[in-house]
Amino acid sequence: MTVQAPPDAASFRAVLDSVFAAPAYRWAEEPAPYRVLRRLWQQLGEWLEGLRIGNPLVFRILIGVLLVVSMLVLLHAVWVVLTTVRGSVATAGPVPSREPRDATVYRRMADQAAAEGRIVEALQLAFRALALTLEGQGALRYHPSMTPAECARQARLTRPDGERLGTLVRSLYAHAFGGVPCDADGYRRWRDATDPPWHATAR
Repeated sequence: MTVQAPPDAASFRAVLDSVFAAPAYRWAEEPAPYRVLRRLWQQLGEWLEGLRIGNPLVFRILIGVLLVVSMLVLLHAVWVVLTTVRGSVATAGPVPSREPRDATVYRRMADQAAAEGRIVEALQLAFRALALTLEGQGALRYHPSMTPAECARQARLTRPDGERLGTLVRSLYAHAFGGVPCDADGYRRWRDATDPPWHATAR
């Protein structure tokens, strides 16, 4: 019969160290926030597992809703990134001229566009010249973001001139958006109809 020799002190200490290194024997206290989060995470996992077993249909609906919400958040993040990138590119582009543009400048730009065959652009530039003309006479409080229809509604003109402006706006929309053709002669007639005088109503 062979008698096993007792382990030496070094071997015994190594065994004890490996046992007491387990998480159950760690004496250092876990920080309170981590402990709370870990407990909440465990409770959430237990609740989801109980829901999956007890009510599979509700569990599947919940998972579907979470997936949809995640997709919406992802799409919103992508949209924000793209918007930011486009804004950066626009900012990095050439600095626009700060030269003030009055009705005369826009009318000249409109004539140049018409001479180059860009009739629709010419009509739009000529209308901006008209809007600035009306603003100069106190008949309109103009902002570049305003549409021609808004200008026609807000212009303070006498009845004949108001009807004249409305006709010009309808003609502009017909050419710009309605597909009605317009040649250089048609542009000149339209632009001539925008010439003064325009009569503002009393405030």
